[in-house]
Amino acid sequence: MSGERRWDDEPELPPMTILGEDRPDVEDTTVEELRAQQEELERARRELAERAREERERAEEQLAAERRRAEQELARRQREIDDAERRLLRTERRLRKEAERSGRHVDLPPTPRRQAARGPDSELLDAARAELSTRVPRLGLAATLALGAGLALALGSAVSTDRVEQGQTQTFTVLDTAQADLRDAVSSLDAELVSYATGDPVTLDDAGQLPSVTAALEVLGRDGVDPYAAERLSEAEPALSSDTVSPVRAATAWKDTRRDMAYAVSSWDVERELEELRPGSALGTLLLWAGALLLVVAAVVLLRAGAKVAGAFFVLAALSTSLLVVQDTQPGWRRAVVAHEEAADRPTGLQQVVEDDLSVLVGLRSLDPSQTEDDEYGYWNQHYGLEDADDPDGTVAQARADLGRVLREDGSQQEQRAAALDLVAAADEARDPLEADLVTAREAVVVEATTGPSAGLLGAGLGLAVLLPFAGLGAESLARRRKETP
Repeated sequence: MSGERRWDDEPELPPMTILGEDRPDVEDTTVEELRAQQEELERARRELAERAREERERAEEQLAAERRRAEQELARRQREIDDAERRLLRTERRLRKEAERSGRHVDLPPTPRRQAARGPDSELLDAARAELSTRVPRLGLAATLALGAGLALALGSAVSTDRVEQGQTQTFTVLDTAQADLRDAVSSLDAELVSYATGDPVTLDDAGQLPSVTAALEVLGRDGVDPYAAERLSEAEPALSSDTVSPVRAATAWKDTRRDMAYAVSSWDVERELEELRPGSALGTLLLWAGALLLVVAAVVLLRAGAKVAGAFFVLAALSTSLLVVQDTQPGWRRAVVAHEEAADRPTGLQQVVEDDLSVLVGLRSLDPSQTEDDEYGYWNQHYGLEDADDPDGTVAQARADLGRVLREDGSQQEQRAAALDLVAAADEARDPLEADLVTAREAVVVEATTGPSAGLLGAGLGLAVLLPFAGLGAESLARRRKETP
């Protein structure tokens, strides 16, 4: 036990170092480490000093801005007080003058002139008042809006005045003329049907086609016309040239060939070309309206800020943009297109009436017994599908009535032929002035598509819209200076 007590009383020694054991090195701090720590501390100190300087400058700027706003608000209120004093003095002088003219004595106490309190900031306040009284409010914003409006209007005017060249209207002219010539071929085909239906088949030409089909193929062979239409029409069956073909088959072939001729150059082909000839552009229209809107916004800003003279000039500038918008709406072009569409529909509608009547002749269309009656409600006595402008003298209506009378009385083939050919001839005669009107409408479309708007109208509208805003800002500044001059 004494041995155990002796070992317990001895102090514990550190563990023995084992060779190869990974233990942290214990070394004193070197000079390089101390220098690095010192540089790190110095860099941190500089960053803190820079941050403190920036915060101090920011605080000073905020204080200066708040001071300027307070000075401006004080100056604005002082100006309102001064304006009220001036109005009061003018009212007092007016009342005194009216009293003197009427011979009455009015004892009005003189209005005391308020003396502005002089304080340590009086000079700064006076300078701020003078600056605000002569400066146009919202000057920078108004000038920027005026400049943007001027650029938008100038670019919009340049784009909206774009017009096509004279050569670009050639395809439209070719298609529109081809439609008119095809109507002549349709009329020839109707005459050939009448001959076949009355026992006189048509003689084919050297090309082995009906003369009307050959004429139509010549029209469809022009440059600018879709060649597919000519290929389809060339396959038309010449059933009207043989008396061995059944009347129903011949009448059906006539109707199909007539439809192919009428739609070989369709109305939507012409409309597509018209759309290509449309003057101006959507971008130009957008820019013009954007410029006008900018001027309206600037006028509202100035009027709300109290700059009535400048605001009035901006309103006039916005109104002057109507001169640019009017030419961009292209009223002449729209009227020409509408007139052309109406002129193209009239001869087509007239030939549709002839087709319906000949369909009754060959049995493709049957009439009710009530329609065959010889009264004002009968089919043949009505101006069926005829407009007064299409048949002004009533020759087509009379020819229809004569054909209906012959069919109702079961007239001979010679009588039916004569009545039907008279109807075709009357329709052709009534169609001649309609075709002339179409030529006039076509020429008007070409003129509108190639002629630009009035240079004087554009110059006046653009000049007023650009110059009036800046003139208004100058007039507003001049008026304020004169008002402040004692």
